Amino acid sequence: MVAARLVGRVVRGGAWSNVVVRELDLSREDSALVRYLVYGTLRNLARLDRAVEQLSHRPLSTIEPALLDVLRVAFQEVLFGRAADHAVAHTAVESARISGHPRGVGFVNALVRALQRQGEPSPPAGISGIFSLADWIVEDLVSTLGEASARAFAEAAHRDARVTFRMQAGGTPPPGAVPIAVEGAYFDPHGRVPGGAVVQDPASLAVVRAVQVDARDRVLEVGAAPGGKTMALRDEDPGHLVAVDIHQRRIRRAQRRTAGSGSGVRWVRADGGRLPFGAATFDRVLVDAPCTGLGTLRRRPEIRFRASPGDRDRLAALQRRMVEEGLRVVRPGGRVVYAVCTLTAAETTGVVSGLDGRPPDGLPGLRIQDGLFMAPHLTDTDGMFISVLGR
Repeated sequence: MVAARLVGRVVRGGAWSNVVVRELDLSREDSALVRYLVYGTLRNLARLDRAVEQLSHRPLSTIEPALLDVLRVAFQEVLFGRAADHAVAHTAVESARISGHPRGVGFVNALVRALQRQGEPSPPAGISGIFSLADWIVEDLVSTLGEASARAFAEAAHRDARVTFRMQAGGTPPPGAVPIAVEGAYFDPHGRVPGGAVVQDPASLAVVRAVQVDARDRVLEVGAAPGGKTMALRDEDPGHLVAVDIHQRRIRRAQRRTAGSGSGVRWVRADGGRLPFGAATFDRVLVDAPCTGLGTLRRRPEIRFRASPGDRDRLAALQRRMVEEGLRVVRPGGRVVYAVCTLTAAETTGVVSGLDGRPPDGLPGLRIQDGLFMAPHLTDTDGMFISVLGR
């Protein structure tokens, strides 16, 4: 029932799954089970909804939302889960009963048992249907990576990401920490995060490594909130660090996050496409641009049904303006790094087209002329595109 309610908050309420699963007042074991149910249901949502419609012979809009969410979680367990059939049916019925819609108990019971008897109606064959990805996403991935790599990405993005971390400045990883992908990134085989560590995906740390901060550098990060990369840049000990974001609320949260270790960060509210700085002001500029976020599907599976082609194209135009502003404010001989946690062609190679972008040195991933692609199937990291530009 808890999992079904959280699915409803994400699908209809606009909540983010990675946030709601952290708000649970449950035991560690039960919290892990709820997370497993929620993430699995959201990853397979289109397939589950199609099966509910086909077996019920009713449009989803005619089914009471609370009952539909129970059915979604139950169908997820029947088709892809690990619970025994009798346990799924019994729990679905009890969840329907306490959802406040007792008349729907028989309906839920009938559909769950029909699925158990008959299996999934019309199982899909293509990448889009199998992984509940919109056609435009698959088409874009194929055009960017090729069909085989696009399928490999979809498969890898359908699995949980392990918890990874970096140590704060001066810290050393504990015994047993396993180095992965990017220098300074680790994971613990038991899923623990040691004291003095910061939870961060290796792809985000790779972006910071690409900036190549020296001790005297004046560094600007554009699109800096919520501050994860900002903290890593600060730990590189630049001479001056300015962090820019357009959203005041996100800046306040980022300021709290980066308040320790003497801070050393100057936060500025500004539009990344119209920076309030003069030309040639900074030695290093990181353009950490807003994007469709498809590279983070392992952690936020609902992006698959929230992002749209219109978002992609609108953001690509903004990203290009931000990169051009970054090139304006960097000094001659300086370095601009453009990074987005997505893999669409428009937001990656399209943004840096004609700007002599190149891949950063010393980082894993798929190197192309304009930059570097990291992805769960390539580097066991979030999806990220990194391009280095200079004046």
